[in-house]
This record gives sequence, C-alpha cells and structure tokens, in this order.
Amino acid sequence: MSEFKDGLLKRRSIYALGKNSELSTDEIVARLREVQQTVPTANNSQTTRLVVLTGEANTKLWNLIYDVQKEVLNEAMWNFMSPIMVGAKEAMGTVLFFEDRDAVNQMPAKGERAEAYKQNNNANSQFAIWLALAEMDLGASLQHFNIGYEQGFDKAIREMFNLPASYELIAQMPFGSVEQAAGEKEHIDPTVQVQVISE
Repeated sequence: MSEFKDGLLKRRSIYALGKNSELSTDEIVARLREVQQTVPTANNSQTTRLVVLTGEANTKLWNLIYDVQKEVLNEAMWNFMSPIMVGAKEAMGTVLFFEDRDAVNQMPAKGERAEAYKQNNNANSQFAIWLALAEMDLGASLQHFNIGYEQGFDKAIREMFNLPASYELIAQMPFGSVEQAAGEKEHIDPTVQVQVISE
C-alpha cells in the first residue's frame, strides 16, 4: 500500500521541465506502451490513442499552440498560461491523448453514454501515464490547449503530424526532468471527498 501511496504523492503538476534525464525516448515509450496496455476501458473498447512527440516535433507543437493561444486568450489568462507553454517547449516531450472516433463509434453504447465512456477511457490513460512518468522521475502536467474536434481546433495538430482525421485531441501532457518542484497544496476535508452511507 505504501508504494502505491508514494506514487500518488510523487505525481504532481510540474511546469518547469527540462531534458536532464538519463532515460532515452525508447525507454520512456516502452514503459508508456506497457502501462497503456493495462488501462481499463469501457467494454474493452480501447479507444484511446497516445502520440509521443519529442525533439523538433515537440517544439513545433508548442510553437503552434503558443501562436494560437496568444490570439484567443485574454491578457490575464495569457499572462498565467504562457509560461506553461514556454515550459512545455523546453520539455523532453509531450504525450498527446486522443480518442479515435472510429473506435468510439464501434462501441455498443451510443450518444451520451458513448461520450461518457470515451472521456472515462481517456481519463484512465491520463492518470496511468502520469503515474508512470512520475515513477521514472519525470515531471509532467496535464493541459487542454487547442481541443475541440467539432470546432476544428485540433485539426492543425492532426495535419502537422499526419495523424488520422478520426483522432480527437483530448489533452496534452508535456514531460521532462523536474527543474522546479511543485509547491505545497491544500486539500479539502477527506470526509467531504469520501463519504460513507450504511444501512
């Protein structure tokens, strides 16, 4: 139990990321593939697709996001978010979390239930991958820039990396060496978060 708890405590949102790790891209990707195979999905639908960007591909991604967000965010939000984008560009890489809409459409569930299952599938992957990165002593954060399949907001990212048109971007997770640790964070009362009802 303590190893599990230690892993949970180690996983934090890290925004100051670097490339100072002895792990190779191949080693990181091998671990992520191993972990992704264990992630539970509704009806074993396996709809989630991960794309790992490193090197120049990572730089291109965050240059694109930076340019787009500069035009759409108000000044206060830009001042808050732009350092996160700059930090992500300095990272070792970024995991892009997609849902394959073709695979989603093949699930027995339809409509709102399929949408819920899709989001649950992806969230499971996000958390598992984040824990795996922390286990490898890599920092990460979860971001949601340029998402919106119906609106076409993620189309430029698909086109930039020649990804299938059916891939719907759900989130980005820049990762790398921890250049600045996360600060303390406050928690609400655990009895409010986890309640018990007995009859």
